[in-house]
Amino acid sequence: MFYVFALLKTPLAINAGVEVSQILAALTGCLLIQAMVAPGVGALVDRLGALWVMARGFFLGAFGMLLLPMVHSFTWIVLCMIPIGVAFAMTTYEIAFGAAVQMNEARARRNISYITFYGGVASSITWISVAPLLAGFGLSVTCAVIAAILFVMGLRALRLDRSINFRASRKKEDITPFRWSAMSRDEKIALITLASSSAFEYLVFAGTTLLWINWFSQQFGPETGVLLASLYGPFQVVGRLIEMKFGHRFDARYTGAIAFSTIPLSIFLAQSSDLHLVIIGMMLFGMGHGILTVSFGYVTNMYFRAEVYGRAKGWITTPRALGNAIGPSVGGMLFLMGSAIYFKAMIFLSCLAGIVFLLLLTVKPGNIISEDLP
Repeated sequence: MFYVFALLKTPLAINAGVEVSQILAALTGCLLIQAMVAPGVGALVDRLGALWVMARGFFLGAFGMLLLPMVHSFTWIVLCMIPIGVAFAMTTYEIAFGAAVQMNEARARRNISYITFYGGVASSITWISVAPLLAGFGLSVTCAVIAAILFVMGLRALRLDRSINFRASRKKEDITPFRWSAMSRDEKIALITLASSSAFEYLVFAGTTLLWINWFSQQFGPETGVLLASLYGPFQVVGRLIEMKFGHRFDARYTGAIAFSTIPLSIFLAQSSDLHLVIIGMMLFGMGHGILTVSFGYVTNMYFRAEVYGRAKGWITTPRALGNAIGPSVGGMLFLMGSAIYFKAMIFLSCLAGIVFLLLLTVKPGNIISEDLP
């Protein structure tokens, strides 16, 4: 639902007779909805189960995507973004990570790596597959295909939820309270640090990912531009394969810190007129974010146990989703001001996110279990 808007934004703008910037503004509103409902969704994860939440989110997303191109109106697009925004909140990696933690906390890090690996495979083929689909069949068919895929995934999540029957083992009185006043000092610092770092990081992520195609198309032409932007996906998978193979040997905070260092370097290299350096930059961009997705998912579990993981993630997701929401608009505005200003801002914000994340090294985790150790 997120990656496709890199390609859908222009046809949607043409369909509605508006500027692309207005579609990005609507997407920002959609992501703001995600931010607002994230804490409530996190509470549902702890009470009803992550898979229950995901199934409903997929159905809601399918509904919104199917309706999106049906009326040639910007107002209609904004209305369709409401269910899509709620669906974003219900089907993100964070909710899937909640399922991994709920089902087997001892193997959470490894299973989170598996989840992000398959997610990386999906994102790596999104742009390459959606582009010819748009060119050959148009916006309506493309949105219908996307909706069908989301609907099938909803059925799959629903079936898994029923087979696991998470709610049968949960009673209302068994739900652990989760309040700021009840947290330890280290838990509070960890929550603020993870929320702040992810907010800056996702602002950079959203501010670059949806604009890579525009930048590379200007530099190397449309076809090469799409291919260069698409490199992010496969190398995101590579990063997750590295995490799956070697990550369990190291503290997830260290692997996250190393991954953070690759982001500003990758953005710096992406400015080059040398195609080889750009390719290296996009490889690093993909691998860095691939590892960071696992790091943010699992480091949270190092400080917050399974019983409160969903709500902790919900609190962390709100500022992260805000960063993700304003990223396309901020990125688009800076891009219009000039590529030099745009890239300097993205590099600065990515460095800031990494520095904030490093503060976690001063906070002792309170939820270390045996399989987390090397």
